[in-house]
Amino acid sequence: PPPPGPPPPLPPHTSAATDHAASSPSSSAAAASAAAAAARDGSALWAGRARPLRLSDSRCASRRLRSVGGGGDGDLVTVSHEALRALATHPLEQLVGRDAERSTYVLEVAASEVSAIGTQPAHSLAEIFDVEAHPHASTHVAQELLARLGKDVAAYAIDYSGKRTPQLLSLQPEDLAECVQKACLPGRRHDSLFGPSRLDTALKKLAELEKSLAELRERDDATATADVRRAVAVANCAPSASSSRDELAFALRQLAGHEARIRFPHLSVQLLSNGAEAALSAANPTLSPGRIDGLLQLVAVVMLRTSRRAFLAAAISDVRGLRDDLELKVHEQARLQEAAGRAQHQASAAQEQAKRSVLELQHRASALAARLTTRRFTVRSGGAPPPSPASRPRSPRRRGAPPPPPP
Repeated sequence: PPPPGPPPPLPPHTSAATDHAASSPSSSAAAASAAAAAARDGSALWAGRARPLRLSDSRCASRRLRSVGGGGDGDLVTVSHEALRALATHPLEQLVGRDAERSTYVLEVAASEVSAIGTQPAHSLAEIFDVEAHPHASTHVAQELLARLGKDVAAYAIDYSGKRTPQLLSLQPEDLAECVQKACLPGRRHDSLFGPSRLDTALKKLAELEKSLAELRERDDATATADVRRAVAVANCAPSASSSRDELAFALRQLAGHEARIRFPHLSVQLLSNGAEAALSAANPTLSPGRIDGLLQLVAVVMLRTSRRAFLAAAISDVRGLRDDLELKVHEQARLQEAAGRAQHQASAAQEQAKRSVLELQHRASALAARLTTRRFTVRSGGAPPPSPASRPRSPRRRGAPPPPPP
């Protein structure tokens, strides 16, 4: 600590500036107003430093995706046309296959051919509930309501019979029924003379599917990580042997803090903006328009690949849940059948439990098959979709003026 005593005198230039500020109240007021304005717009926080890249607007309705060889200054996208089409429309097509009839894991069958327990729709309203004998059902309003409901039920049954639903190979309803009805404890399970049982085949197929999903997720993680690093390096003009003088000067200004560093979150949000190209050009003037276009294309591919990782994580979770549930229900059914063999009055309970187990397993298997065949509805081939009325910019309207006609 300093020794006790009077404080040291101020430097001459400090006292002079203080005396000048005290002698001129107008300059003090101007400095105070400037400081208040800087505090309001945030410029005081960035005094002497570069502002980060920000999102100017979020009114971009659509963007055109381009595969490798699609043009641009230094094409950054390395995804082929078929791979990009699958990534943008059917995320798991690389695993499931484009044609479900030749797929390794999924088969599309007519909904009417699925022999589910209690899942076929009713063809008439009387199959669901019959209220014709009710005294209030004879009124005019009730008759019209029942007639309309009957037409809706019949139309849904006709529409459902023409649909094709995805089903997992080796886990179709008849496979699940045999797995549960012929259940036996793990210690007594053995293969038949004609090969492994359907339960062992189903468990093997689920293990193969889980392994394929995990491998695809690992490849996506590695590719996305490399693409993110490449996008950030291009956006910030990372020094290399081929860097120009302007790019090296920009990198030096970044090191000095005079230029903001562009990070991947800044790039990803620019996909929502109509002024993304202008914002990136202002943040890094050394980027050419073709380079900026290739950079945005690369970021879009990274975002598609990242969203596919979410599909893969959900599918892996469903596969593990279906496998564990199948083994648990088969084990429980085997115990019920052994108990029914010792006590005849438990045979009906074992049969009812088998029906419920088959129905629950079929629902889980159908949900997994639907997840594997999920398609995106926000991307389409060809030209960009026309902007919807909600995405069109609204023009200012004077007070009292009539509203514009609908688009």
